[in-house]
Amino acid sequence: MKNSKIIAYSGVATALSVVMLFLGSLIWVLAYTMPLVASLIMIILLDSISQKSAILTFVSTSVISFILLSDKECLLLYVLFFGYYPLIRDKINDIKPKFLSVLLKYLTFNASMILTQILCVYVFGIPFDDMLGKWGIVIFIICLNLVFAVYDKLYDLLLKLYRIKLKKKVEKYIK
Repeated sequence: MKNSKIIAYSGVATALSVVMLFLGSLIWVLAYTMPLVASLIMIILLDSISQKSAILTFVSTSVISFILLSDKECLLLYVLFFGYYPLIRDKINDIKPKFLSVLLKYLTFNASMILTQILCVYVFGIPFDDMLGKWGIVIFIICLNLVFAVYDKLYDLLLKLYRIKLKKKVEKYIK
């Protein structure tokens, strides 16, 4: 595929990702879900175009979103985990034995979420919502890990669905 086509598709994917993150920035309920949804765009890029285009999309989405978005928590969730996770996911899945692969996924996820919260509170001055007291952080982490488990399974299912139903149609337009 020509470089111009790769750049064009990466640009469209970047624009779509930025719009999703912008929605997450506008509507507080979507602040945690839109970075996740934006990362699913990588399925098409990684499977049908190239890893280079996915990296280009991740970097450009991150830079443009940093400039445009007012909600830095939504941005940090994308930049520190959901944006690059599809890029490293297959390499982590290849690790044997399987429990090491799963452990590395969860360690990466939790480290990213903790770093996101630290940056939000201490760098950007976003107060942590302490509605549930000292147990609020524990409940928050448990809920985040449950969401990640669902996301990881959903990613597998969407990848299969994409390959079965959409890949031929998408590649027809790409060629």
